[in-house]
Amino acid sequence: MKLPSFCIQRPVFATVLSLILVMIGIMGYQNLQTRFLPHFEQNRVQITTTYIGASANLVETSITTPIEKAISGINGIDYVTSVSAQGSSTITAILDSGVNIYNVTSKIRNAVEMAASTLPNNIQSPVIQEGYHGIDLMDIGFTIQGASLHSLRDYLDRYVINRIEEQSGIAAVVPLGANKYAMRITLHPTEMAARKININEIQQAIQNSNLQLPAGSIQTSTMQFPVTAKTSLKTAKQFGDIVIKNDKGELIRLKDIASIKLGSDLESKSFVHINGTPGILLSVYNTNAANPITAAKQLRALLARISTQFPSNIHYAITFDESNFMNDSIHEVYKSIGLSILFVAIIIFFTLGKIRSSLIPIVTIPVCILATMGMMYFAGFSINIITLLAIVLSVGLVVDDAIVVLENIHRHMENGLTRIEAALKGSQEIATPVIAMTLTLAAVYAPIGLIQGVVAHIFASFAFTLAIAVIISGFVALTLSPMMCSKFLVHDAMPQNTLNKNIENFFHALTKFYKNLLTHVLMHRLKIIIITIILAIAGFAVAATLNKTFLPNEDMGFVITLLKTPAGSSNQSAQQNLQKINQLLLSNPAVDHNVGISFVPASNRHNNITFTALKNYNERNESASEVAQWMNLQFKKTPGLNAISIAPSFGGSTQNAIEFYITAPNSYHYLFKVGNTLIKKLNNYPGLVNMSSNMQYNNQQYNLTVNRTLANQLNVNISTIDNTIAAMLGGTQVSTFDMGGETYDVDMQAAKPYLQSVQSIEQLSVPNAAGQLIPLTNLINVTPVPTQTNLLHYNRLRAAEIAGEIAPGYTLGEVVAYLQKSLPTLLPSHVKYTFMGQARRVVTSSNSMALVFLLAFIFIYLVLSAQFESFVDPLIILLAVPLSIIGALVSLKMVNGSINLYTMIGLITLVGLIAKHGILITQFANTLQKSGENAHDALVHAASIRLRPILMTTAAMIFGALPLVFSSGASAVSREQIGTVFVGGLLCGTFFSLILVPISYSYFNQLKAFVKRRNTLTVNR
Repeated sequence: MKLPSFCIQRPVFATVLSLILVMIGIMGYQNLQTRFLPHFEQNRVQITTTYIGASANLVETSITTPIEKAISGINGIDYVTSVSAQGSSTITAILDSGVNIYNVTSKIRNAVEMAASTLPNNIQSPVIQEGYHGIDLMDIGFTIQGASLHSLRDYLDRYVINRIEEQSGIAAVVPLGANKYAMRITLHPTEMAARKININEIQQAIQNSNLQLPAGSIQTSTMQFPVTAKTSLKTAKQFGDIVIKNDKGELIRLKDIASIKLGSDLESKSFVHINGTPGILLSVYNTNAANPITAAKQLRALLARISTQFPSNIHYAITFDESNFMNDSIHEVYKSIGLSILFVAIIIFFTLGKIRSSLIPIVTIPVCILATMGMMYFAGFSINIITLLAIVLSVGLVVDDAIVVLENIHRHMENGLTRIEAALKGSQEIATPVIAMTLTLAAVYAPIGLIQGVVAHIFASFAFTLAIAVIISGFVALTLSPMMCSKFLVHDAMPQNTLNKNIENFFHALTKFYKNLLTHVLMHRLKIIIITIILAIAGFAVAATLNKTFLPNEDMGFVITLLKTPAGSSNQSAQQNLQKINQLLLSNPAVDHNVGISFVPASNRHNNITFTALKNYNERNESASEVAQWMNLQFKKTPGLNAISIAPSFGGSTQNAIEFYITAPNSYHYLFKVGNTLIKKLNNYPGLVNMSSNMQYNNQQYNLTVNRTLANQLNVNISTIDNTIAAMLGGTQVSTFDMGGETYDVDMQAAKPYLQSVQSIEQLSVPNAAGQLIPLTNLINVTPVPTQTNLLHYNRLRAAEIAGEIAPGYTLGEVVAYLQKSLPTLLPSHVKYTFMGQARRVVTSSNSMALVFLLAFIFIYLVLSAQFESFVDPLIILLAVPLSIIGALVSLKMVNGSINLYTMIGLITLVGLIAKHGILITQFANTLQKSGENAHDALVHAASIRLRPILMTTAAMIFGALPLVFSSGASAVSREQIGTVFVGGLLCGTFFSLILVPISYSYFNQLKAFVKRRNTLTVNR
């Protein structure tokens, strides 16, 4: 190859090439966007519909089922789940990987609009959001002194929420803790009956009396004046004076049959306590395309600006910021990069012993890293936790090729050549293996283009960054490094300092020892292979016990506590229990602040929840998981408190949870029985504990049956009965009014005593066609029935959720494998199951990662075959790879790690790294054989000569990864586990490469000779 020689002869040209790479890198780095993870489209669309006052059953049949049917035929949807709860329907469509989310969302929106005619008239329009994953970007807590929470909510609606929603990247702001103002008209059915007034008359009177219409204008010869009729109502007194009926001269006003006051609207209520103080929480969500880090930074700046205008009695605090964890994680990786560069520089110096020699490979680090940043910019990547991890690991890799070139040139100088001659010969001699090693590592990542989804996005970011860094390092090693060797490398006949002398003596002694060891090993090849197989089997047995997760369990800096309340318990008792939880949490020194939320009515199984933010990582000794465990112990000691604390990992998942759906074309009652039977059977399996189902018939519902025959005889319209009951019990919006330039609802509902018993429902009256009031007690039959809070669907089938926790000593992978084997036999044949949550991600991602790993091995084999023009030599080179993988997995087991997305990235990278050792030995041994040495001598000579560069490059890679192994702070677990995979795999792989590659080379060389002799005999015959 002529490039190294050309650069040695043209040093300015070689320098300019590297300077251009540096300049491109600096400009690219300045324009790179900083994110936490690589950007990819969220593959989900959520449809939310509110139906005030409707039961879960009514929501299911009248909203959820029609919408699911409408969107079921749309291409690009993988599966659909839904939750029908009291007053709301939430449908989530998970899309296929690789589809255009905006096109699919448009089709879903059109389908929902076409289905609108089949939906109830009095619902709120369905809200469709793409990429909406329900994880807050930021929670902001507000408190007020000396005023009501309603007034605080009104202030936030007017001056804060709209400002936040105007920010780029913000999708929605959800207020919790207080509802909007509304003019509340509380009807007294007894007074209505006494005055023979029905609800339709009240609605009509309010709508007719509360109008604001243009009345035209007055025109003069020179001016025009608009005229507005002031017929709209603004105060409770004005609404109370509305005349409902003129009964023979007696005016019956609204205030005679109702109480009117400024209160809160009919939306589902929530109660928020911030460190025990009542307040309002603004949950802010970012858009699908937004960068959470940028969006949070802009939002913090906005709050700092507008908070200067807040009244003195309003205070705010950011109770949760998703970007804190992201920024801390990125900062920690930057620290790892700095430490990695320092460690690699130190190890290079101590292995070479001279500053001048050490500078040659060290210079490649900034050149390659900056150039990689530039290529990342042109490829559309970002600075994120994945690409930064690749850069950390690349620090130890980019010096490899330069070290190999330097060591080979230095060896020729020791043999008497001048530095120019040594640089020309050494770089030319090593150029082929450098190219082979570079292409080999890059080829490992080629199969990533064959997969899709989140795994593909994350793999691609890591793979591109590391591959381009290695390719650039190979280019620099063949251009800048030979030139620098020809200018700066000095060989002294005698070492000038003690350090240099000791280093040289160490490597000479080590080489001599290895040469003798290798000779002995080659004499006992079969024994070594048997021992290796035994070690491999033992290592595989240990590695097989590793847990399998999608992402490692990280300390996110907060804890979630779920409070379970008995069916029918009051909200007051729930809030009292939340206060107990708050006091317990704040007593823990690791806790910074706590937010408790209670929902009415319950929208899920846990309608009372607390979010506890912990102090910064360096300000506490306990992890989030340890705080959660401590809390659970406190709950057990507190009578009457049924709660559980969990420490979510990134994305809101919990590593110790298992959940799956069972589905069947049957009733919920049937699923209830099947689910309970299944739980009893699963309780016999020791790997699962605390098994439960969402199918709990612990909620009371009343079914109203209309006597249709009697209603027809009395001329009462069925819709009148339905509307009266709905308006009285569930409430209805009848009009709007203006207050201070804002528009608010006018809501009407029966007084509280009429909402508390069945008998009160029967006291209501409805008008017949003649205007006469007919008591409902004559027309309806009320039957109490047990029901559920939530009704689930999976792909339009009714579903039950079965959830539990993984018992100590068992792994998620073991439990999933057991369930995959057992559920088909434990369930009736027509009842199917599907994993959800963490288990589903593990099952789906494991298949993708296993495919990538297999294809990576095949690709690297094919690339090596093409480079060596042999199908045998790649087998020699790759023989140590499986043992390296086993070594990495055993190391992972020692730190209680798991097989996850990060560790799989490390394992795939190891395939290319370990192959580099085999390439150095095999290529040089082949060259020596061609020059006339016999196979045995060539092998021993090649292995002993390549020992030093192999050990030096391995040491550089290991020390480059050490900062990851000893990580702390945010995302420490991910960094620790990928670093452990590298260090453990490199140590094990390097050892076996130095032993097994020579053994396999000698065996395959004998096989080649045997085949050659057979062919020669055949030809002679």
